Amino acid sequence: MAFPPRKVLLAAREEHLAPRLFSSASSLAKRMSAGLEILMQADRESPPEIDAGQARHLQEEGIAYRLTCRAALSAQDVVRYANTHECVVCVVIDAPENWGGASAVWEKLACPLVVTAQNPSAPIAGNG
Repeated sequence: MAFPPRKVLLAAREEHLAPRLFSSASSLAKRMSAGLEILMQADRESPPEIDAGQARHLQEEGIAYRLTCRAALSAQDVVRYANTHECVVCVVIDAPENWGGASAVWEKLACPLVVTAQNPSAPIAGNG
């Protein structure tokens, strides 16, 4: 399957993809007719893989994907990666506070940021 010219970038710091994070990113990729670029932190020698069910889902939906692993992955790394790859149409993460807190880093992102999880006790900006 040829990789589409546009990509949704899914950034994950765990060695597995949380179902909500994966579902949001794959749904966006399908709706945008884009590929799914998965940028994942891997702190062991053998890089992680997405689980069989997730791979099957992507195949059934016709979504091309690529997994890129980094030994360390920070918010700055994700922003730098997205900003240097013009084909990235949006970035999907779990929650900004899980990436070291500094929201100013995400403001430098040249494309939309999609957050799939939010701390329910935290007020939403503009509503508190």
